[in-house]
Amino acid sequence: MKINLNYKDSIINVPAEAVAGNLGDMTAEELKVLLYICSDPGFRADTDSNRAYAIKTLDMQWAAIESAISSLTARGFLLSDAPEQEPHETKKKAKASVKADSPVYSKDETAGIIGRNADLHRIINDDVPRLTGKAVSQNEAMILVSLYDYLRLNAQSIVKIIEYCRDNGSVSFRVVERTAYSLFDADITTPDAIDEYIKRERQKNEITEKIRDLFGLGKRALVAREKEQIKTWTETYGYGIDVIGRAYELTIESINEPSLNYAGAIMKRWSEHGLQTLEQIDNDIANGKTEQKKTVRSGKKAVKAEAESFDADEFIEAAMKRSYGKK
Repeated sequence: MKINLNYKDSIINVPAEAVAGNLGDMTAEELKVLLYICSDPGFRADTDSNRAYAIKTLDMQWAAIESAISSLTARGFLLSDAPEQEPHETKKKAKASVKADSPVYSKDETAGIIGRNADLHRIINDDVPRLTGKAVSQNEAMILVSLYDYLRLNAQSIVKIIEYCRDNGSVSFRVVERTAYSLFDADITTPDAIDEYIKRERQKNEITEKIRDLFGLGKRALVAREKEQIKTWTETYGYGIDVIGRAYELTIESINEPSLNYAGAIMKRWSEHGLQTLEQIDNDIANGKTEQKKTVRSGKKAVKAEAESFDADEFIEAAMKRSYGKK
């Protein structure tokens, strides 16, 4: 039998070494990704901006595509021009959102995709009515088809996103869509990854509510500065409500009223001194008091004791009031 290649109007170039010497060792996913990379110059030029189309074309999760790319690069079939970051560089490059490039599905296309996919059919006819208490409209069905067919989110992931939005007080499918695309851009697409994200967000909300109660902020919306302060305490410093509570107690002892600025200054000092746990902080407070008493008894200048202590400390209190003001 003789085989002739049907090139039609175009051809793709594949590294000969990959085909000739390593084809038997390559996985099916690696081969699929290699052929796709060879055929799509747009993807080669900018993988982040074109990854949604790659996911749809290859019918693979992005993590699997990245894994195949890494393997092919290690084998020497691909070359990456990504610059190596210096150790001190921590800023992560923002990924382009895929929302602007999402396709618009016609009624016939929507119906066809739903009809061919039992999981999607179940989401639309069973899961969503159960979660939202109402039937899915045509526009909502198009959104769900986009998440399933374009982003390649599986049924379980989609249901988890809808549940998360409902639990946050919204069953709007525009909110569901925005949330899904935001998670996709953050590489949060599998059910386990979504579960972990939801867990983190709930923990953030819980500690924010406790901070609200502690500092008497009520139910009003937090202003940007307050949100940033709480984010710094919980994410940058990594402090839990136990440590934040201790900073609140010291604030009340010092200025007799709650103050985010004053408590933040205390926690900044702890963080800068490597004090992470409540036990470490309480030991530091106790040592500061002891050192203050020793200094006073020895007849040395009180300034030394004041400079080494932040608890019931007129020197630090005055400095904080000058720097941060009473709130």
